[in-house]
Amino acid sequence: MNQPAIEMELEKPRVRTGLVVNTGVANIYSEDTFHSEVVTQAILGEMPEVLDQRGKWFLVRQWDDYQGWLYHFYMFKNPEYEAQREWIRVNALTTYIREEPAETAATIRDAVFGSELPMISQDGAWLEVLLPDGSSGWLHDEPQETAGPPREQLVSIAKRFLGAPYMWGGKTPKGFDCSGFIQTCFKAIGVILPRDARLQHTFRDLPPVDIAEAQPGDLFFFSEREQRITHVALCIGGGEFIHSSGWVRIESLQDGSPRYNHLLRSIFITAKDVTELLDGG
Repeated sequence: MNQPAIEMELEKPRVRTGLVVNTGVANIYSEDTFHSEVVTQAILGEMPEVLDQRGKWFLVRQWDDYQGWLYHFYMFKNPEYEAQREWIRVNALTTYIREEPAETAATIRDAVFGSELPMISQDGAWLEVLLPDGSSGWLHDEPQETAGPPREQLVSIAKRFLGAPYMWGGKTPKGFDCSGFIQTCFKAIGVILPRDARLQHTFRDLPPVDIAEAQPGDLFFFSEREQRITHVALCIGGGEFIHSSGWVRIESLQDGSPRYNHLLRSIFITAKDVTELLDGG
């Protein structure tokens, strides 16, 4: 994803609080029309800052400072939602929230990996969660990722998304662009990265590392536009990397590998060492 965040000068931003994303995935657009491009996405339970309004469209700023236009039917006003005490994070790639704790019960919403929702109660493996509109439902989640070194966790999480389709502006298992994929993987282990590949490249001025010395979890950057970063991938070791290109897949920068991608090797710019991020620096 290489679309720059929308930059708008608002004389007096009118911040509206209490609006919560009330659907599994909500597209955020470059303009206040569905005919404009999708620049990023929000997910169920997120509470973006609202900066402005045009009719039924809201200009929002997300937790990663990315801005775009969100249509009103994706959100519900619930100022008390953030005050809930016990929250759970969805670990399943996608799951359904049902009226009752049973697979045969009617579906009332879906949720994707990383969604955070207030928990009301538990019935065995079923969790009752509070939705932004005040209703409640039940989801059957998967166990959380096992503990381990951060680099191993990153690779393990990334591989869970293998096969997910490419989607411009996407950042969920329903569809990722390249930088949305990377941002989602890092956020899952508590590391916040910028939204776009070019900003991830310059983030925290991370040191470069030779391909041969890159460790799993380091980032590979590529350019098709005169050194402007246009693609990012996650190193998994041995010159191999995982990225979203058509779909989430594993390829290699090593000539002779059956997974060798000669095009990406020809536009490779640099690898960045993420040790500082993973060490909490």
